[in-house]
Amino acid sequence: MKLVLKEHGMKIKTKHNCKCNPQLIIAAQTDDEAFTKLFQQFAPVYLKLWHDFYLTDMELCDWSQEAAIVFYHAIRKYDLAKQVTFGSFYKTSLRNHLFDILRKKRAKKRIPARCQASFSAYAEYYAETVQDDGAPDPLLLYEAYEDLQTVLLRCSQFERSVLSGALRQQTAQQIATRTATSVSQVSSALLRCRKKYFQQHCLT
Repeated sequence: MKLVLKEHGMKIKTKHNCKCNPQLIIAAQTDDEAFTKLFQQFAPVYLKLWHDFYLTDMELCDWSQEAAIVFYHAIRKYDLAKQVTFGSFYKTSLRNHLFDILRKKRAKKRIPARCQASFSAYAEYYAETVQDDGAPDPLLLYEAYEDLQTVLLRCSQFERSVLSGALRQQTAQQIATRTATSVSQVSSALLRCRKKYFQQHCLT
C-alpha cells in the first residue's frame, strides 16, 4: 500500500510492509530501537487515517505522537496466538482512539447559547482561521461512518452485498451480475438501503 501526503509543502511517500516478525513485536515491548523500527514500519496506518479523517486543529506531528502511544499499548495487548494480524489489531485500536477524539470534539461543539459569541465581533479572527470549505469535515465523516455501520446491521445479506458494491462505485448491472440477480432487484435493494440510512441519520 502506497500513500502520498503533504506536510508543510513537502511530499511524504510511504509504503506499508505488511510482513511483521513476531519476535520484533516482542522485542519492541522492551527495546526502544525495535519499537522505533516497528512503529516506522506501520507508519502508513496512522498516515492513512490522518488522510481519511483530517483533524484541522491537530498537526501531523501531534497525531503521530498519539499514534505512538496507541502503538505502545497495542504491542503489549496483542495476542500472538490469535488469528488476527498485528496490523489489523493496531489499525482498529488507532481508529477507535481517533473516534474518541472526534467524540470529544463533537461534545465541545455543543456550546450553551450564553457562551456563544457573535461572528461579526471577531470578524478579523475568523477571516484568518476559518476552515476551507473544500476540506472534508472529520466530524461529518465520523457521523456518516457510525450511521453506516448501524444501517449495515439492519440490512439483509443481499442488501449489504448491494450496498458494498455501490460504495465501491460498481454499476447496478455489475452488482446484478456479481450477485446473480436482476438490475431491478439491485435497484430496489439500494432504495431500501437509502431509506434505512436516512431513517438512521434522522435519529442521530
